[in-house]
Formats: sequence, C-alpha cells, structure tokens
Amino acid sequence: MTKAFATFGFRPELMQGIQEAFYKEPTPIQAEAIPLIIEGKDVIGQAQTGTGKTAAFLLPILNQLKAGKRDIQALILTPTRELSIQIAKEAEKLGKHLGANVLSLHGGTDIDRQLNKLKETVHIVVGTPGRVLDHMKRASLHFGRISTLVLDEADKMLEMGFLEDVEQVIVNTPQNRQILLFSATMPDQVKKLAQQFMKQPPHIRIESKQKTVETIEQLYYVVNQSDKADALVDLLEQEQPYLCIVFANTQVRVQQLTARLQENGFSASALYGDLSQSKREQLMKQFREIKFQFLVATDIAARGLDVEGVTHVINYDLPNDVESYIHRVGRTGRAGQKGKAISLVSPRQKNLLARFAKATKAPIEEKLLVLGRHLDAGRRERAKAREEYFIELREQKAKEEAKEKDKQFAPIREAIKKKTKVKPGYKKKLARELDELKTQYERNRRREEAKAARKAGKTGSAGKSAGRGRAGKPVGGKSGGPDSRGGSRSGGFSGKPKRGQ
Repeated sequence: MTKAFATFGFRPELMQGIQEAFYKEPTPIQAEAIPLIIEGKDVIGQAQTGTGKTAAFLLPILNQLKAGKRDIQALILTPTRELSIQIAKEAEKLGKHLGANVLSLHGGTDIDRQLNKLKETVHIVVGTPGRVLDHMKRASLHFGRISTLVLDEADKMLEMGFLEDVEQVIVNTPQNRQILLFSATMPDQVKKLAQQFMKQPPHIRIESKQKTVETIEQLYYVVNQSDKADALVDLLEQEQPYLCIVFANTQVRVQQLTARLQENGFSASALYGDLSQSKREQLMKQFREIKFQFLVATDIAARGLDVEGVTHVINYDLPNDVESYIHRVGRTGRAGQKGKAISLVSPRQKNLLARFAKATKAPIEEKLLVLGRHLDAGRRERAKAREEYFIELREQKAKEEAKEKDKQFAPIREAIKKKTKVKPGYKKKLARELDELKTQYERNRRREEAKAARKAGKTGSAGKSAGRGRAGKPVGGKSGGPDSRGGSRSGGFSGKPKRGQ
C-alpha cells in the first residue's frame, strides 16, 4: 500500500500519516505532480474533481516542512470557506506526526480569534483571498518567508471575482517562492495569471480514461416547473435516502424547499452563503452525525463538502455548467460506495444533459415520472386554483363592462334629474356665463335699436324737404309777383295789412 508513496522519498513521519489516512496508491495527478513539486518547479495541474489534487500539493509541502521554524512556510488560497476548512483538516491529519500547525482563515468567523492564533506558531495558512488580504492589511499576516504558494480551484476562484485579491497576495510573496496552480479547467484568466507570475511551469493535464462517476447512477425526470416541489416530495418518499443533498440555484429557493420538506415531515436544513461560518460548521457537523437527513444547499456546498454516507444527490435546479454538475454529483458515491444522482429538468434543458453525460463519461438515463400522492394532489389543487382564477377574471371583466356602460349613460341620467347636485363653484360658473349672455343680449339689442333709429331718421328727413318746396314758392312765378290771393301786383308783400284795408 505505502510502497508506491515511499518511492517519492517521503519522511517516515509523513509516511505514517499517509498510512493512517488509508491512502492506497498515488492517483495519476499525484504520480505526475509530486516529483516535479519536490524538485522545486512551478507546476500547473489540471484534473477533474475527485482525482486527488489536494494530496498532490499537500504531501510535498508537508515533506519539506520545518517544524522548528516559527515562520509561515506555505500559503494555500481557496475559493470557499468549506474548501479551506477541508484542506486544513486534511493537512492536520497527514502532518500530525510532523508537528505541523495549520490555520484556516476565512470570513464568517471571529477575526480576533484568528488574530490570537496568528500570534502563535503557524506553519501552513489555508484561506480565502478576501480574509487573507484583510489580515495582510492589518499587518497580522506576513508572507515574506514562505516557500510555497498554492492556488487551488483557480478557475472557480477567478470566476468568483477574486482576481485582484489573488494578484495582490502574490505580489506580497517572495520572488523565489514556488507557485502551484491546480484547476479543473483553464480559462483565459487562469492562463494569463500563470503567464504573469509562474516560471515556465510544466502543465500536467489528466484526462479521465474511466468514468468520473462510475459508482454513481445518474438519471433525470422531465418535470414542469409548477410540478417540481411536489415531484421532489414524491421522489424522497419513494427513494428513502439515507443521507441526501438537494441542490438549488438560489438562496430563496433553498429556503422555500427546506420549509416545504419540513412541512411534510422530512428532517431538513438549509445551507447557503449568508449563514455565519459558525452556523454553517454547526450544520455540517449535525449532517455528518445524521442529526438530520436532508441538506438543501446552494452550490457553495458543492465544493469542499465531503460527507460519508450521502446516498442521493438531487438537482432540483440544474446547474449551468459541466463543472458544477460534476462537483454536485461527486458528493455521493464516495469512498467506493454507490450513489444516485437525480436531476429534475424542464423539456428545454434536455440538451444540457447530453453535455453532462459526455463530461462524466456515463449515461444519464431518463425515467418516467410516476404520479405520487403529493404530485397528484398538487395538480388537482392547482387546477382548482386556475379555474377559480378564471371565474374571478370573468366576473371582474363583466363588472368592468357594466361600469363602462353605466358611465356612458351617466350624462343622460344627470340631465333628467330634477335636483342635480353640482360640484362646488359650478353654480358660480353658471351665473357668470348667464350674466355674460345677458350682457351680450343687451348689447345686441341696443345695436339693433340704433340701426333701426338711423334708418327711420333718414326716411323722415326726405319727406319734410319735399313739402317746403311746394308751399314756400309760387308755382311758375318770381319773387315779388302778384299774390294769388289778391295781393298787389306792383308792390311787394309787406307782411302786415294796412289800417283801413
């Protein structure tokens, strides 16, 4: 068993830790990476999860550890708290006969407690970039004398937005330190990071020749979104898992599913990012001790979550990428035991499963969904709710139509009312309009009267002029002529009669 590891030239104390950890023989990534790391070379290791990457860098680090030195000799950066805790525990287990002191630094825990630990001798620090950088800014953590820097799950770390933090940590380490980068995939960001900081690293790429999940039965059910919660409850009743992890994509969905399972009598708890670190550690401890059987979690639990006895993994929500699927499914079927991975997918997501099957090198079988009591009852309730909704919708529409019709006839009803109530100020407005109409009427009346008077005046003047012409002058005679009434011909008319005439 240990002969294969003995060929690496490990110290007896480390070999004892390997034996007690029940390591059988080196995995392909370990067999290729360990000799190069021992030589002091920078190394890029690319392999899928579950291939032994953690031991590939931990064993060489522990082998060269100097327990008498108080300086931090190795820094291991990880993307999540869970992975940091897991690696720290593995390092303590393998190096317990070497006197190795390991400290995990991550958010969600009391920083004062970490500060007190850093005052003691620490040989290996494992931590998330954010918390490590926080300690560096506080001047409570120095890496001026480390010999090895490890970037574990580099693709996930950069995907989570830690690029700037990682770069800042790297530039605060010595130029002659050794950098080991391990990743499941090699996106452009990871390649650029390696080119910028690593010295001609050999790239070890392990292609899986066997099934990644050969001990896991993979299957899926095509389920409408509205049926998923009921289908999940039915599946759990039918499958009867010993320990089960249910994955959902959001914190809200995790909380809703946990409440639903608890309502139906399942011992379930929720694990998501906003929980404090102490609460998360408490939950994981209870899950390992089987204090509850069903852990509902976001992807934060997929990396670094190692629990023996998980018989079922259920993807309530399908992940968006192959790596997340592999990590989720890898939580079951561990230590050579059999497991089952079940996915609930919509009809449009079936194409994704073909990619997952290719990546895991194993078939993913479609199963027909059998209506259980929850799904059957749920569909009846939803059908009843839909019918009630449409009835209410029709009634509402009828009310709106009647209201609109009533609105059209409102002016007619108002007109035939004897006593109409009007808005404040409306009577004054009517009075003003009435006064204006009266004023206009009087103006028009006076104008018409004036026109009539002028017309009548012109006609009267013409008649008077004609009468004076006939009476004032003798017809056919001159001034001073004889009067037709017996006046003197010779003399003019004096206007007064003489006395005696």
